[in-house]
Amino acid sequence: MKGYSHTFKRDNALVLSLFLANFKRKFVGLFLFACIGFLFIQCRRIEPKAPMLSTDSVPPMEQRESIISLPIEINLLPYLKETEKNIPKSLVGDLNQCDGVSYAYVFEREPIAFEGKGKWLNYEVKGKYSLALNYCPECTYLFSENGTCIVPRIYVSCGIKEPKRRMSVAYATQFDIAPDLRFKAKTELKKFQLIDPCEVTVFNFNATNKLHQELSGVLRNLEKDIDAKIETIQIRKSVEDVWNQLSTPTKIQPYGYFSLSPKQIAVGPISFENTSAFFDLNLTVKPILSSKISKSTPPELPLLSKFKPTDGFDISLEIVADFDSLSALMNKEMAGKIVRIKKSNVVFDSVSIDGAQHEKLTIKVDFSGTRKGTMYLIGTPKLDINQQTLSFPDLQFDLKTKHVLLQSAKWLFNSKITDFLKTKASFDMRAQLKGVVNAIQQEMNREIQNGIFLSGKLNQMELDAIFPSADNLIVRVRAMGTLKLSM
Repeated sequence: MKGYSHTFKRDNALVLSLFLANFKRKFVGLFLFACIGFLFIQCRRIEPKAPMLSTDSVPPMEQRESIISLPIEINLLPYLKETEKNIPKSLVGDLNQCDGVSYAYVFEREPIAFEGKGKWLNYEVKGKYSLALNYCPECTYLFSENGTCIVPRIYVSCGIKEPKRRMSVAYATQFDIAPDLRFKAKTELKKFQLIDPCEVTVFNFNATNKLHQELSGVLRNLEKDIDAKIETIQIRKSVEDVWNQLSTPTKIQPYGYFSLSPKQIAVGPISFENTSAFFDLNLTVKPILSSKISKSTPPELPLLSKFKPTDGFDISLEIVADFDSLSALMNKEMAGKIVRIKKSNVVFDSVSIDGAQHEKLTIKVDFSGTRKGTMYLIGTPKLDINQQTLSFPDLQFDLKTKHVLLQSAKWLFNSKITDFLKTKASFDMRAQLKGVVNAIQQEMNREIQNGIFLSGKLNQMELDAIFPSADNLIVRVRAMGTLKLSM
């Protein structure tokens, strides 16, 4: 019995030892499995699927057409010099008859002095004249059909073999611009004065009155010739060059390409000062500043539309910006920032705009810290016109991100993250507009073509509206200022 008892105890101890060893192995295995599983869950990246982006964005409100009143100064001196060359430098006339008084005159002018004042372009023509006269009291036509004076003719003269007599002529021209952008002229003879009269007493003939009468008709006929010469002045080509320049996108570093996109043109009344003409050129425009250049050809210069007086400009400028610019703003505010949630950390590595969902934007956040991964949030960009701030007040987790967080990292589904992003994704846009203002201001003050200078000032620029599109953020800006063109 003793031997059996001893054997039984020994066998029981062996069984117990084997049981404990087996239990230990299973327990350790389960424990290690649990630890590995836990670590796997903790270390696995959070990678929700990106939200479905919209390809058909909500169309923005139609950009209003704006009018820019562009005061234009044209130096007419080169054109007037050309006109002056084409006006006759001398006038010659005569009247030959047998009976009575015959005469021949020559008027030689000096260079024309042009001077504009108000709606008239005035020019005085000074010159000198000579007059030769002869008188026959009676003629016979017996031997000649032209007649023969029966007594010796009496000859007298003024300004011949003596200093020429002085005279002064003054014209004034009123200008208008035709719908096809050509000058229309209306010239009037304002003054005709024989400063040194030609007095003839030998045969009781008033030569001064006769010469005045004769030359007056000639000088009035010259009005049409002057009009024709002035109407050859070409301003259409200059305006067309300006139109094409303003229609062609210009690179403005680092914002993109700027174009006024003119649609219509109108011209106000012309006034003069010395040899310069002044008038207001109204351009109906839809200006745009885009990160991508438009390859469309400039529209043809249209006929003039009806002019409406206005001062300076108050325009709606459309800025088409890609999402990278807003992403850069977000990264500047958020990259490297940390949010603590209980004992865990969320480090925002990068933040960017991923695309648009109709009127909302999708924001992609790459993060690290206690967990690593990506999350997506959506929000509607809202503009506070008074404060000139851009924000996302309804920013929230995207549904797919929300689902993944609830399945694998519920602690990340926390209002601290959305509250932090809402706070940091609020931007004072005045600082951003300042750079655009400086760039456009520089664009407004330059020589746009040989001899054609643009000068202006941008007095005020503020955000007016924001519209997300499929690929870009459309920002409407109200801009006010003055602009002038000199040729």
